[in-house]
Amino acid sequence: MNLFFRLVRIFLAALFSKKDGGITDLYKLKFNVWLTDQDMFAHMTNSRYFSFSDLGTINFIIRSNCWNTMRKRGWIPVILSEKVIIGKMLKFPQAFDLETQITCWDETYVAIQHKFVRKGRTHATVELVAKFAATDRSFVNPEMVLKAVGHDVTSPPLTKTFIELRDDILAAKEKK
Repeated sequence: MNLFFRLVRIFLAALFSKKDGGITDLYKLKFNVWLTDQDMFAHMTNSRYFSFSDLGTINFIIRSNCWNTMRKRGWIPVILSEKVIIGKMLKFPQAFDLETQITCWDETYVAIQHKFVRKGRTHATVELVAKFAATDRSFVNPEMVLKAVGHDVTSPPLTKTFIELRDDILAAKEKK
């Protein structure tokens, strides 16, 4: 993780916060683009969008009250596919909000969307598909996680991006 100080800040703030968020709630973080986030073209480097998305995922897992349950059971989320669309680059010293939300899930995979919003306008979107893994190598699916953390909700309709990324994952597995 190349955003170490931000990681520590997000982790501690989330850890000591009130944990009453729902699994499909929108979670927001505030950031500024630092000089070290930029590339030689004076805008936030492409890889930083994925790094900030990791921070959003960590914040979501802790604030939605999944962290303790997952840790006790040896469950971890594993990102299998990511897609970024950048409409307008962020630059130093711009402030932006990172909005993180689960968009849908099926019997194996879960989709998370991260929006980079500045002054009400979405500058970039990172969408990812992940699955849950167990340290003892047992099978874990989204329904098991939802039940364990006390959320009794059904998935919103599957998004087009989720289906495309999931199909890419399945196609890659078939090529092995």
